[in-house]
Amino acid sequence: MNILLIGSSKFIGSHLLNKLMYNNNVEKITCTYLNNNLSNNFSSNKLSFRKCDVRYLSEISSIIKEINADIIIYMASSRYFPVPVNNEDHFEINTNGIKNLITSCSQNKLNPKIIFVNSGASKLHSNEDNNGYTFSKKKSSEFFHKSIENKNIKGTEINLFTPYGPYDYKYRLVQSSVIDLIKGKHPVIKNPNSQRDFIYINDVIEIMEKVIFSNQKIYSIDVGSSNPMSTLDIIKEIYKIMSVKKQIQVSKIENQEGISYMKADLSVAKNKFNWSPKTDLKEGLSSTIEWIKGNMNYYD
Repeated sequence: MNILLIGSSKFIGSHLLNKLMYNNNVEKITCTYLNNNLSNNFSSNKLSFRKCDVRYLSEISSIIKEINADIIIYMASSRYFPVPVNNEDHFEINTNGIKNLITSCSQNKLNPKIIFVNSGASKLHSNEDNNGYTFSKKKSSEFFHKSIENKNIKGTEINLFTPYGPYDYKYRLVQSSVIDLIKGKHPVIKNPNSQRDFIYINDVIEIMEKVIFSNQKIYSIDVGSSNPMSTLDIIKEIYKIMSVKKQIQVSKIENQEGISYMKADLSVAKNKFNWSPKTDLKEGLSSTIEWIKGNMNYYD
């Protein structure tokens, strides 16, 4: 089986690549990147890397034609924090990127299975302007499903909620808080009441692999714990695990986030795969904290 992984990141992409490389059904993996190249972290005859900017139809079309993959996993995504320098990247990468992928498949007369790795934010009702992160995720989801309905493509949308674990970005809540505490600093919580659906990376990769190789018709599937927790409760658990006795610092001025509550619907995952997360929060945070302690150089 020939797989094209578009837009792999250092976090989820690295874990997924590691899993796919040891899958006996996979003969070849091509991984595209824009700003970061994972090739130094992996050594495998079945793995190769190409640079590709999904904002440009010509680049993504060239890669798709060259690779002619059985399965395309689209992971390219902008971010909403830290705020991007160019806010238009949300729409260009999240919405136009998936449009360019689908257009390229049509132009090259290819019909691979497409796994669209989207965000749980795509299911939220957004009041953002037309350049916002949530809006772009929602529009990309709508376009993907419309393409399936029109029989232009076949595939599944995976809506990820809040994955965490080793190799996560240093600005994310768990990583940034643990790094600060290791350095003797104390994080200041800006959104103590904001609730997220945290899920450990190993559970994320387990269900992603099931979806990738499934022959079932699944149009959309949520991946989360379905157990939202507030930012403050997450920090309390981190303090407890790290035996930090000082009082948690909460900012007097709460940062206004575009997303304040997320919860995954696991009904599809349970019905199709009899799947639910195996890693509870304490276990996942403990594992993540130990990894960060042993890999502080990763964040230098």
